[in-house]
Amino acid sequence: MKFQFLGTAAGEQYPGMWCRCENCRKARELRGRNIRKNSCAFIEPNILIDCPNEVFMQAERFGVDLVDLEYLFVTHSHEDHFNLFPIGWRYLDPRIKSPPPSNAVGSRFTELKKLHIVGNRLVCQMIEDLLIKKAGFRYEECALEVHLAEPFKKYSIGKVDFIPLKANHSENQAGVPPLNYIMFVKGRTILYALDTGWFFPETYEMIKQFKYDLVVVEGTFGYGADLEGHFNYSKLERAVKLFAKDGLLKDGSPFCASHLSPHFAPVHDELAPLLAGKGITAAYDGMKLEL
Repeated sequence: MKFQFLGTAAGEQYPGMWCRCENCRKARELRGRNIRKNSCAFIEPNILIDCPNEVFMQAERFGVDLVDLEYLFVTHSHEDHFNLFPIGWRYLDPRIKSPPPSNAVGSRFTELKKLHIVGNRLVCQMIEDLLIKKAGFRYEECALEVHLAEPFKKYSIGKVDFIPLKANHSENQAGVPPLNYIMFVKGRTILYALDTGWFFPETYEMIKQFKYDLVVVEGTFGYGADLEGHFNYSKLERAVKLFAKDGLLKDGSPFCASHLSPHFAPVHDELAPLLAGKGITAAYDGMKLEL
């Protein structure tokens, strides 16, 4: 099974869209793996985790076909993780037949597989407000099914089993926790934990019930401050040591850092060997793992 990072940056991207600090300047000069877009990931053949603005451009860049997606797992409603606009382009006017007449107007004219979107209450409400209430679409016209996910419950949709986790991030202020995910796909177990501060006790209690083929944890604040809502590298080192102590990684399984900010993390060419010495793989856009 293949897992591919389509984006590995924090919200401002890397280099920052409006910044010329040393790291941003260096990334623009070096390019290659030092350029990062907003975080998202693809699990072959039909699973996407988060849907930021650049996901379709990144998919084309790395040769990934998203047309046949069947599952979209959304961590939370922040726009660098969930841009709803492209979802509306799935609409197909039921009165238009294929092939369409020459005067037909629409964003697609072919059938799609149903896309199951999984998210918290804010994500589900966003979809309902835009597609149903504002645009007047029906879910079946967009080939969609929306699933509300609550932390620590085990779900099965199609061929994917998963457990949402309560993430330690800012949506908690609205009384709706962002989600991290434990995913069980084709006999593999994956932890995807972006946009979270240090694990809540109840979250780690669930995490340590399983052994993982892949762990992806965020490293937003890099060598910067130890603040709430995100990891820095001190937390990352603490986490990889904790996972090792508790035996949570299967032999040879990678522990990857993603969601990296340019203002606290060196460019990839400098960062990767530093983190590798700590047992952490610095993910980069396009990186593909065989699990």
